[in-house]
Amino acid sequence: MNFRRDEAQKTEAVESREEVRELAEALSLYRSAVTHLASRSAAQPRLAVPRSAPPFRLRLLLGPALGAALAAGILFPLYGHLHHSHAVVLQPENTPVPDPSTARASVDDTVLMNQIDTQLSESVPDALEPLAALSAQAASQSSVSEKKQ
Repeated sequence: MNFRRDEAQKTEAVESREEVRELAEALSLYRSAVTHLASRSAAQPRLAVPRSAPPFRLRLLLGPALGAALAAGILFPLYGHLHHSHAVVLQPENTPVPDPSTARASVDDTVLMNQIDTQLSESVPDALEPLAALSAQAASQSSVSEKKQ
């Protein structure tokens, strides 16, 4: 007595065998094509072309271009070095040169300390101020909605 399950398994087995046979045939055809191409290319003689030197026209262009690049690579840094080493900043004779120690003392220490105190006493940094304003608005809106209820 044959059941439906056995019938289904038999048809699946036959289908899978056919698929495997078709795949094997396709692979066999591919192998034969590749072997044919390889044997045909092996039968042709190879031409030995020496590629040791670039063609004459290319050498004609590369020589001056290389010389110009080399000259630019040497002359531009040399010019920059010589130009900056000879550049002298001239100050008028009647203008005194500021002493660094007196420049520091000219700023009042109390002003700086007051600035630092105000910056440290802030509850929110300047960068986060918009965020603090938004959170304050949200808090006020939530308290208003709680009062209405």
